[in-house]
Amino acid sequence: MDELSLKYIKSTYENYMDLIEDCTEDTVKSRIDQLYTEMKTFITTYEFDEFVRIDLPALTHAVMDYFSDIRRLKIYQKIEHANQAKIKAYETFWLLKRHPLNVIKDVDNDQFAFINEKFLMMRLSCYLMGDKITKSIVDDQRETFNNFLEILLYHLKFRDCSPHALELMLLAFEAGKIFA
Repeated sequence: MDELSLKYIKSTYENYMDLIEDCTEDTVKSRIDQLYTEMKTFITTYEFDEFVRIDLPALTHAVMDYFSDIRRLKIYQKIEHANQAKIKAYETFWLLKRHPLNVIKDVDNDQFAFINEKFLMMRLSCYLMGDKITKSIVDDQRETFNNFLEILLYHLKFRDCSPHALELMLLAFEAGKIFA
């Protein structure tokens, strides 16, 4: 993150210093770098390089909004650390709101129409599968999981996805794995 970006962030977020006291500038930069790398990998893996770019200011705002929300939650709920489902839910919510992936070239089909939602669906599916992502899913489970992903993508595209609803979905998926 360059100095100009840092000045812009400091002027935009009123409680920037309080936020930085809680999570440090390095933590914010690290999260931006992590998400940027994940997005770049997504773009490269699907060979979208000439069609999609990452809007760094939008990504930076998403991360700052995420940390601001998590900070408020910690204060309100009197907790020291947020659980992983809450972290993924709030990250997803703000990335969905800020749309850091932008289409930069017209194409004849609509595969890029919901590029942010597709990235987030892939990111959430990796989170949900954890270290099982490389294991094969048997046919009946694959169909069920693919249906789940289609519904998830539909909701990311067309529904108002609050961080609370996303967190509940992630926790419900985890609970479902116990009974599977």
